[in-house]
Amino acid sequence: MSTLLVYATAREGAAVAGKHADTLELGVGKVAATRALTRALVESKPDAVVLVGVCGAYPDRHLRAGVEPVPVLGLCTVASEMLADEGVLSPEGFRDIETLQLGGIGPYAADAELTGKISAVLDCPAVSGATVSTCAGVDALSQAYALRSGAAVESMEGAAAAAVCESFSVPFAQLRAVSNHTGDRDMGAWNLEGAVSRLTQGLGAVLDAGVLP
Repeated sequence: MSTLLVYATAREGAAVAGKHADTLELGVGKVAATRALTRALVESKPDAVVLVGVCGAYPDRHLRAGVEPVPVLGLCTVASEMLADEGVLSPEGFRDIETLQLGGIGPYAADAELTGKISAVLDCPAVSGATVSTCAGVDALSQAYALRSGAAVESMEGAAAAAVCESFSVPFAQLRAVSNHTGDRDMGAWNLEGAVSRLTQGLGAVLDAGVLP
């Protein structure tokens, strides 16, 4: 049994360095993640994939009612992902590719059992995620994404990785540490190094607990 641990950037990869034999740097964004992960699943056929990385969290002021915020430096798993900016922006507003009958936007579900085990070890929430090509560095975009998706966190690879694993019938989970609030960057409370440290600690606890295949 083998789990492939994947991450987007070398900085996030520091969280897995020396902890696990099977790792892969995907690159940033949906295209890079899809290409790298597809190749890996064809060649190595792992029993599960776990994506580890940092993410932005939608601040309280942008969230839909009933969605709990995740604090900066908080850990979370991502139970489902959707593509939040695939579509057309028109004078009448945003229309996604599913509405236009041009494709799907999700949600792409993570493996419930594996996600639940990771969340239980870390006592952290399992949330919904939004995957975007343009990160929300201004309030208007952050609020649009958060309300459109109903998500709590934002990344650039989550839905792509989940969709690839779904197509190969490989169990998939995500562990994220929040590095910042989305929206206007002067209100983001950025702490990238702290988030990588939290991710390192969290992943270490998960591996020590032996919950990965």
